[in-house]
Amino acid sequence: MALTRSKTAMYLGLCCMLLSALCVGSHGADLSAFADDEVLNRAERAFRTRNFLAAEKYYRELDRRLALQMSRLPANDKPEQIEIDEELILAPFGLGHSLIYLHRYPEALEALERGLKTYPDWANSHPSLVFFQDPLFTGPVVSDLEERMKVSPDPVNWLIHGYIQFFSENFRQASRSFSQALSADKGSFMAGYFSGQIPIAQRRTESAKLQHFKDLDPDKLPPDALIDYGSSFFKNADYQTAAKLFKKAIDLDQKLPVVHIAYGDSLFALGRFDEATQAILTGLEIYPKYAENPINRREFYNNPSEFDRQLRDLENYVNAHPSNLNARFLLGYNYFFTQAYEKAEEQLKAALSSQSLQSSAQFLSGLIQRFNSHKPRKSL
Repeated sequence: MALTRSKTAMYLGLCCMLLSALCVGSHGADLSAFADDEVLNRAERAFRTRNFLAAEKYYRELDRRLALQMSRLPANDKPEQIEIDEELILAPFGLGHSLIYLHRYPEALEALERGLKTYPDWANSHPSLVFFQDPLFTGPVVSDLEERMKVSPDPVNWLIHGYIQFFSENFRQASRSFSQALSADKGSFMAGYFSGQIPIAQRRTESAKLQHFKDLDPDKLPPDALIDYGSSFFKNADYQTAAKLFKKAIDLDQKLPVVHIAYGDSLFALGRFDEATQAILTGLEIYPKYAENPINRREFYNNPSEFDRQLRDLENYVNAHPSNLNARFLLGYNYFFTQAYEKAEEQLKAALSSQSLQSSAQFLSGLIQRFNSHKPRKSL
């Protein structure tokens, strides 16, 4: 596998230190007679059968060989191409994954970060990893990490959780985990790396999904599939198609609350403010707990500036038509879901004079008061 020398030279010192550490122990000598591909085959078989201790042993041997090979490279900042066997390049990642399933998260993080520094294209070349997507395989690890995240500020737990979510294509959750890690450590290499990779992976994943949609008949898709594809079109800024698919899903099942809200969000993006409000009201009436989740509407967009532009359009409309209470409720709703609670309350208060808007406006206003009451008080 080709790497540029400029990308690897800065890590030679690190690899030399690693080599010294890895040479301690007897397991390297046991495997020295086997070729790289044979050791990798053994590692992969052990990993698939959940023998993670054995997988760790084999991947650690390959990792030792990678460090040895890289330690022999002359330091050179010229962007020349060098060749490293794929079996070795993948070793730190296989080692890190094995350590994750052994719940040895700090060691896993060290291996994964070293792998990313050696092979920076890892996230682009491997956008998803099937075993992370299998809840039976990975569920216990994710549950363990989430319990640790509740009781400890240690960023290691957030970083490993974000890594798993990224390669499970749960990009929104990955973003939240890495953001949390960055708030604890602004210099975190892994959090910074994946914060840059998430938008790229999202665009690639959505693009492939939309390409596949061309071969499908929307009239034959179930509601869940229509919602899934509608969300992809929305993220791709095709709000017209997104609205059509959400409406089809509603026609098939009126009781799905999220699709009413998604339909309303699409109509908002299209500037159809009155219709958007009616759809959102329906969704909130079916499932009011939706508003209790800490959602930021800007995260629904691949390009959050799109939301900012649409919000400005709505603000301008309300300024020109202050008597349109549907539009004012919609503006308050969007402020609410960007946590601009003071602005939201102003618009929701105006909407209280409308009988059709009163119940939902009161509900959102009540949530704002509750959220504000739970804010920690600043010390005097």
